[in-house]
Amino acid sequence: MRHLIGLAALLALAWTPSALAQPAGAGAAATDGTDGRGGAVIGDPDEGLQVIVGPAGTSLEGIAVPDARCLSGAAEGTCRMVTSVLRRDMTLSFFFQVLPPRSYLVSPDDEPLDDPAWADWMNIGARYLIKAEIRGGGPYDADFRLYEVTNKRNVPVAEQSVSGVGKGQLRRAAHRFANGVMKVRTGTAGVFDTRIAYAKKLAPGVKGIGIVDMDGHNRNVLIHNGSINMLPSWGFGGILYTSFRDGHPEVFFGKRKLSRDRGHYRSVAVSPDGARMVASISYGGQSDLYLMSKEGEVVRNLTNSGADEVSPTFSPDGTKIAFVSSAAGSPQVYTMPVSGGEPTRLTFAGDYNYDPDWGPSGLIVFASLTDNVSDIFTVSEGGEIRRLTQDQGSNKDPSWSPDGRYVAFFSRRSEGTGIYLMSADGRYQSLVSRGGGVSNTAWER
Repeated sequence: MRHLIGLAALLALAWTPSALAQPAGAGAAATDGTDGRGGAVIGDPDEGLQVIVGPAGTSLEGIAVPDARCLSGAAEGTCRMVTSVLRRDMTLSFFFQVLPPRSYLVSPDDEPLDDPAWADWMNIGARYLIKAEIRGGGPYDADFRLYEVTNKRNVPVAEQSVSGVGKGQLRRAAHRFANGVMKVRTGTAGVFDTRIAYAKKLAPGVKGIGIVDMDGHNRNVLIHNGSINMLPSWGFGGILYTSFRDGHPEVFFGKRKLSRDRGHYRSVAVSPDGARMVASISYGGQSDLYLMSKEGEVVRNLTNSGADEVSPTFSPDGTKIAFVSSAAGSPQVYTMPVSGGEPTRLTFAGDYNYDPDWGPSGLIVFASLTDNVSDIFTVSEGGEIRRLTQDQGSNKDPSWSPDGRYVAFFSRRSEGTGIYLMSADGRYQSLVSRGGGVSNTAWER
């Protein structure tokens, strides 16, 4: 067998993103407002956020987000935070383009919350307008408004008013209002208040499990026990992960050990209804996929083959799993019913296909390693493959957002190394959390 997906290979991919070499000149930054591939780079440098727009990207709708108005003793810093959250969320929507604040003709201090100067907003090209008003020195009251400038009308949004909240809750309230903006504009609520888990190298031979908000803020290491912790996934309202804390790889939920035997656990996935799990386990040989109860009891072997099977991920309805198998001689993506049966091979190209994640839309996103460069693709159950990244350094560890609108992934490229978000078609991409040593990104859902 030409390739085996043993623990050493798995750890190499999980530990050393720097090993995914970037070819000379790949992803070179352009200096003319483009991304070097015929696309554009947009965003507000004042917010420290840029969006790379691919050549086929559609035009974004102009939206103005003036500074939040401070009243009744509200601190300027608090209002700036709310403004920043709203602008960042709208930028990361990949649906709106936040117009440069320096172009605004209206001062927030001179314009009441419920009485926009329509002509002034129309003159700068705004199709939509978001306004916010913060009151009090903490706890805070806040009102948010969305206006459709072209039709001179207020657009009601869920959770557009909150009262008696702390600063952290105020940040969440701004995210939730932004979710509502996406709901009224697209029919699907946003996911700006969700989080992304990841494995983080802390020292030689030491990895922790970290978490970061979708917009790149509130980055923290949750699990740090002086050992190797990796392969986080979401379930039961929290994070599961594989840890070497007790000398061999086992599955934990928070600080509680779920695995009950001496098997070597590679990764685990929880079904959408939270009723069961599937884990990749080795009992002295190759890894097979096993069905497990939510309490951690191994129920039965699903694959029972001579090949390695790793990286299980459930279909949206929980009836199937996608996974990686070496049955064809190199790692490829397969699917099979959770109830058992013969696997179906989905990918036939690529030297090393790995890390699949089955998304809400039915597409499976995965990474493919060729000539030491990793890129991200999607594949349908019918085998139709679409490339999402190309000539942009090395990209790995993709994970779908809860709404299927975005993919989080780790990238090493000239624009910066860290956790990126991109639209489901790959046309819009943005670095949200800078820094290396990150792997195994997993979006909360």
